[in-house]
Amino acid sequence: MKRVTELDRETLKYYARMAAESFVDDPVHKFATKNVERRKKFVYHFLLERLTSSNKCDVFYVDDEARALCVWRDAHNEYTVLDFLKCPNWVFLCYYITSTVKTLMAYSHLDSKVFEKNTLIISPVFVDPQHQGRGIAKEMIKKGIEEFVPQGYKIGLETQNPDNVGFYEKLGFKIIKEEFYKLEKIHNYYMVYDKE
Repeated sequence: MKRVTELDRETLKYYARMAAESFVDDPVHKFATKNVERRKKFVYHFLLERLTSSNKCDVFYVDDEARALCVWRDAHNEYTVLDFLKCPNWVFLCYYITSTVKTLMAYSHLDSKVFEKNTLIISPVFVDPQHQGRGIAKEMIKKGIEEFVPQGYKIGLETQNPDNVGFYEKLGFKIIKEEFYKLEKIHNYYMVYDKE
């Protein structure tokens, strides 16, 4: 596993394809795009733009065998609609406009003020579906915690998937706030690493 601060465009595309498979059943993306195949294509483009926006700003951990990616970013460095309007792929924005609007609408509820200053959040982390269940994400998260906590950072995350809460709790995270978005029928859990 290695830490990198920048990935080239082809590598970003590789990880965006992996994300499309990993996040196909994510509650936000299921809300935004009903058709599974269209959802995979949308998530690919959406995550490609998200990773491109964060490139050089965030810290990436990549698995030595390119099976996973974990992105760490400042909790108060929010990505907005404007970041997606800078998107170089206007075909993506036009073709997937409904999915884009619904996805950004769902994410617009997120409140970075929940996290204290000097908090890094995991956003996102994913593993190639063929390699899930082998502890890869767990090791990447633990590596980040081991590196960042001694530097004085607090660690947090947001998840909209109730199935992920137990996984993060086993790693030492606790829920500090929970919300339910009625329109989207999506739960959001804010969690912080509790080193005690």
